[in-house]
Amino acid sequence: MDARLYDDVLAFTECIKDTPEYREYQEKKRLISAHPELLEKAEELKKKNLEMTASFEPGKDVLEELKRFADNYEDVFMEPVINEYLLAESAFCKMMREILTMTMERIDF
Repeated sequence: MDARLYDDVLAFTECIKDTPEYREYQEKKRLISAHPELLEKAEELKKKNLEMTASFEPGKDVLEELKRFADNYEDVFMEPVINEYLLAESAFCKMMREILTMTMERIDF
């Protein structure tokens, strides 16, 4: 990798780490890591959500499936430490998707 590009990537990484989204995510990650059982529940919820998303089929009753998912994990969603962690992670991931989308839009790929 070109030395200038390498330096720019390092600087860009520091810019990302200086965003409110990243700082909030790191703080919530630190808090939930102090409770391994809550982190395990949050990771299970994310895994099940990913599985549900991957198994989506057009014409399937999505609302009913979402309701069942929400009912099954209501206690997890109601746990403040988990909820705040998931919201912070989601905000950080959204920011990263926007950055990657902007980057790809500007590169003739």
